[in-house]
Order: sequence, then C-alpha cells, then structure tokens
Amino acid sequence: MVASSRWGRTLSLLVGVGFCLTIAPAMAQEALPIKAPVIRDVELEYGGLLVGRLLDANGQPQCNAEVSVLTAGKTLAATRTDSEGVFAVSRLRGGVHEIRTAENVQVCRLWAHDTAPPRVPKSIDVVSSDDVVRGQYGPPPGNRMLRKAKVWATNPFIVGGVVAAAVAIPVALSDNDGPHS
Repeated sequence: MVASSRWGRTLSLLVGVGFCLTIAPAMAQEALPIKAPVIRDVELEYGGLLVGRLLDANGQPQCNAEVSVLTAGKTLAATRTDSEGVFAVSRLRGGVHEIRTAENVQVCRLWAHDTAPPRVPKSIDVVSSDDVVRGQYGPPPGNRMLRKAKVWATNPFIVGGVVAAAVAIPVALSDNDGPHS
C-alpha cells in the first residue's frame, strides 16, 4: 500500500504545479487591453472640403485648437478651430486619413463628393478625449480582487485543478493499509 501513498503524493504534487502554471495565462489575459481603432466614414463636399467640429468629452466646442489631417504619416493640412469648435480643410482626396488633435486621433475614410454610400455624414464630430462617459450607465468599476477572482473561477484549467485536487487529496491522505475492524 506504499505505492498507493506515493501515487497520491505524486498526484498532489502535479496538481500544485498545475496551479502555479495557470497563474501566468490568467494574468496575461487581463494585462493586454487592445483597442482597435474605429474608422468613421465622411463624405467630402465639393472641392474636397472636410468640415468638422472639435468637442470635449462633455460635448462642448473646443475653440482655437489645432487640428491636423494626415495620410500615410504625412501632414496634408493643419488648421485651428473657430469659436464654435468648427474646422474646415479643403482640397482633400478620398481615402483613409487621420484627424489629429492634441489629445486624440480619429481615423476616417473620406469619400469624394457623390461617391459615398447612403447615410454617410457630410461632416464629422471629433471628441478631443477618449474618456466619453456621458450617456453610459453601468455598475461602478469592481474591486480588483473580485475581477481577478472571476478570471480564476472561469479558467477551465483552474476549475479542473480544483476538481483534481478534491479527488487526489483524500486519496493521498487515506490510509489503505487494510480493513479496519
């Protein structure tokens, strides 16, 4: 029955090693937030005119702010907003462009006049910050420990390890030397 005791200890050791190995993937899941850029379609006016408005996170216009239009890393035009946050750039061509402000970059697909798909706007509102919270509802950000516990509790390797431990530990601790009277 010594073999059964060794088997139980070996199984317990493997379960412990399994717990240690699953920590890195669980932590990596939370550590890599990747945010894909949102590409917005905008139809240009006659003469390649792009008209837009620069707003802050509360929807208030940003006056006298610098706005640049870039394509393939080259600046095509730079302008400043007026007192209503409006900017205009002319002589642009269709294609993918960046509208860059001091705090944000908005990627746009500009369409030449009368070539855009239906319902594509003829102007763009650029929000100067990514932290737009107006109009959103949800519970406050949770406790960091609780979020990590949720990651652990939903990881199939951890759940499997707990089940294996629940089986292996009683087997390892049981004394199978023979029948008890």
